Amino acid sequence: MKKDILLIISNYSYFLMMFFLPISLLLDNIFLCILLLSIILQSKKAIKNNVLYFLIFFYIYTMFNGLINNFFLVEQQNYIKLLPLILIPFCLQNIDYKIKLKGLFFLAIGILVIQINSVYGIINYYYFTDGKKYALNNYSKINEILNYERPYLGFFSLINIIICFFYFSILKKKIFSSIVAFFSIFLIIVISARLAFIVLFLLLIIAFLKKMDIKNIAKIVFFSIGVGVLLFVSNNSLKDRFSQLGKDARVITWKGASEIFHKNANYFFGSGSEENTREKLLEYYKSREGYVSLDEKNRFINNNYNTHNQYINEILKGGLLGLLLFIIPQLVLLYNNFKKNNSWALMFLVSIMSFCFVENILNRQVGVYLYAIVLSLTSITFKLENND
Repeated sequence: MKKDILLIISNYSYFLMMFFLPISLLLDNIFLCILLLSIILQSKKAIKNNVLYFLIFFYIYTMFNGLINNFFLVEQQNYIKLLPLILIPFCLQNIDYKIKLKGLFFLAIGILVIQINSVYGIINYYYFTDGKKYALNNYSKINEILNYERPYLGFFSLINIIICFFYFSILKKKIFSSIVAFFSIFLIIVISARLAFIVLFLLLIIAFLKKMDIKNIAKIVFFSIGVGVLLFVSNNSLKDRFSQLGKDARVITWKGASEIFHKNANYFFGSGSEENTREKLLEYYKSREGYVSLDEKNRFINNNYNTHNQYINEILKGGLLGLLLFIIPQLVLLYNNFKKNNSWALMFLVSIMSFCFVENILNRQVGVYLYAIVLSLTSITFKLENND
């Protein structure tokens, strides 16, 4: 009886953790703690997958590198923030396959909540405020309008498309999947989420690769040409966003990160500190010449932008060894799922790896959760298509 109750608690804690992931990090942390405690009390403590070991090595190395570089006390908050990298894979490997799959449905519903809230914000902006004066694509208050940060809203919308692909192709839930997927695609275009739009094309290719023939190749080519013509001939905000790529703040930040790396005497181990990286970037922003205006310079200094690239961040903080430990689980999972022809898992991996190229996902708690959940699901469920 006790084990049955603990099993119910762990299952529903997992469901609620997935549901609240896009909505409330406070509730997410609470349900992760409940999930962990219920699993420990069930005496389910096995470590069965290599990816969890890799994440443990990465976490230990991050702490040890901070210790030997005298940044351990400064970085304590970062170490606490990274704990879900270990806790989530440990919990998920002790949950039944079917329960894990149901968790995807709860995540999809949670994403729908923030999507609908963002649509409300867009409607309110266009019809009841100054929407006719300022384009939505590059408006400085875009996050306030969407009631969410645009990059993460775009990424969550992309996640919903992948979940819909899984439910459509494997579980045959076609009506629900089609509606949610088209709604997510529509939102990606409306909010001009560039990365999500690009990765959407990559996911389309992965979907067709499962049954690659002349017919499917033709579909990809004609669809790509059609969307490309529609995008760049018509007057739309997504087109404007792509035209502004060369002026993106990330270009300046990445140049600064490159200078910091080449000035660093320790290529192999890095600085050992997230805080040190931010300080070096701030020095670069202050000394850099060539800003378009004084306002732009002040914007960089006041915001002190992080590297906006997780791979660059890891090579600055942890050196080449830290970068290697970060990418090994990704490469292992890509190989495993490619070998198993597990297309939906490959979609998850491509999306999270692409997001790492434009965001410091481990710098935010929601990003840590996303990274841990994606790696966990794709490491322990790549057999599902063969088992079902």
